Amino acid sequence: MTDSPARVRLRRELEAHMTGLGYDCARAKRADVLAPEIVRASLVRGRIAYGETVLRNDLRRRQCHERLLVFSRRRTRRHSSILFFIGVAESDQPALEALLQQLDIRSRIRGGHVHVVPIAAPATRRRAT
Repeated sequence: MTDSPARVRLRRELEAHMTGLGYDCARAKRADVLAPEIVRASLVRGRIAYGETVLRNDLRRRQCHERLLVFSRRRTRRHSSILFFIGVAESDQPALEALLQQLDIRSRIRGGHVHVVPIAAPATRRRAT
């Protein structure tokens, strides 16, 4: 199954965001049944981070909800939280924030390791006439 151009763009921008934060070492994906889209590590901090992209259509899918729940609850061997970045279009950010609260992933008490990364729509090019 090929990814849509929108998902590819979101993934590329999310990877650039994570690289900018120092998570630049690509990690091999584990052989788990459920693996995150992006797995990066910071050699300086010695920490791992996951990344997922969410499109507008994904917000209604149960499979997307399950993936968000699983990756937001994963922990390291020492039981610390794994940073989890979610790339989403700016226009869909409020809906994603509401979904995260509904799923009890982010609330006032929990979810500090889950970061929503709003990604701006691509600039439209004007055609010369």
